Amino acid sequence: MYGQLLLDRWGGSWDLYSSVRGEESTVALGANVGEVLVGVVMGSTPGNCRLCRVLAPEPRPEDHPLAIDWQFHQNVAQVHAPLDSHAWVEKAAVEPALHGFGIGRRLLESVAAALVTEESAVLVLECAPDRVSFYTGLGYEMISSIADPAGPDASLMQHRIR
Repeated sequence: MYGQLLLDRWGGSWDLYSSVRGEESTVALGANVGEVLVGVVMGSTPGNCRLCRVLAPEPRPEDHPLAIDWQFHQNVAQVHAPLDSHAWVEKAAVEPALHGFGIGRRLLESVAAALVTEESAVLVLECAPDRVSFYTGLGYEMISSIADPAGPDASLMQHRIR
């Protein structure tokens, strides 16, 4: 997500995500250095993509920054719609000062392993243009672009997990 009011946009997203009750189909992993959380990843198992089930029907907010974020989520949901059953990484982050130490790679490999089911599936995620090479290096391929009304288009990436 981009834009001047990023904190407000993130806050609006957090309100939406935190209002959704955790489910057995949700996997959340963290990386710690001592007692300090330095990375997180959260995903949904194949067929349980929370974006496809929860975010798409939300009404457009009146607040402009939240409406920008809402539109981005609508755009993401639109590119998810034609996908077959898929797993989804909805959040992935590592403390910027620790980029390059393999924390993100290990978190994404671990969540992919945790989301494997008996049937063949793909794991999808959305990322900013400056993250495409990182995900490509992990075996993801870009399958679509997603219009972001506040910045450059995002990419929809996929990786077969079984």
